[in-house]
Amino acid sequence: MTIIENFYPSELVCKHIFEVYGGDSLKFIDPRLKDWIEWFRDAIDLPVTINNKHHDQRGYRCNLCDLVKAKTEKGLVCLSAHTRFQAIDFEVEDMGSEEIRQWIERHKKDMPVAIRIEKGTTGWVHIDVCNPGYEKIIYFDK
Repeated sequence: MTIIENFYPSELVCKHIFEVYGGDSLKFIDPRLKDWIEWFRDAIDLPVTINNKHHDQRGYRCNLCDLVKAKTEKGLVCLSAHTRFQAIDFEVEDMGSEEIRQWIERHKKDMPVAIRIEKGTTGWVHIDVCNPGYEKIIYFDK
């Protein structure tokens, strides 16, 4: 069973996946994302929130999740990194979104893998591991 320090599986996967796979839900995670999440939580040493009672689609999303289902119903393909368990959206206690992005930038040399960060989000930060590795961080607009 895959374990991620400081997080329960339900904090990283949607409720549909957790209902089916429970504690074994993390077996689907991209190993690069697992490594980054563990590094980040240890390095920042503050509470990090992904999924909670208010947000349930910030980690691994399935075809039953509203964000994915809405695109499917419109006939659109949804290839989000979230549907491949290669992305998370998160908050850090007592830090704003831009402050978190700046912290990551300052510590990028210590990161175990290359990442992408979505620019301009407010109230949360998106990172994914869909970076080909030419630079430690690639910033992108949605």
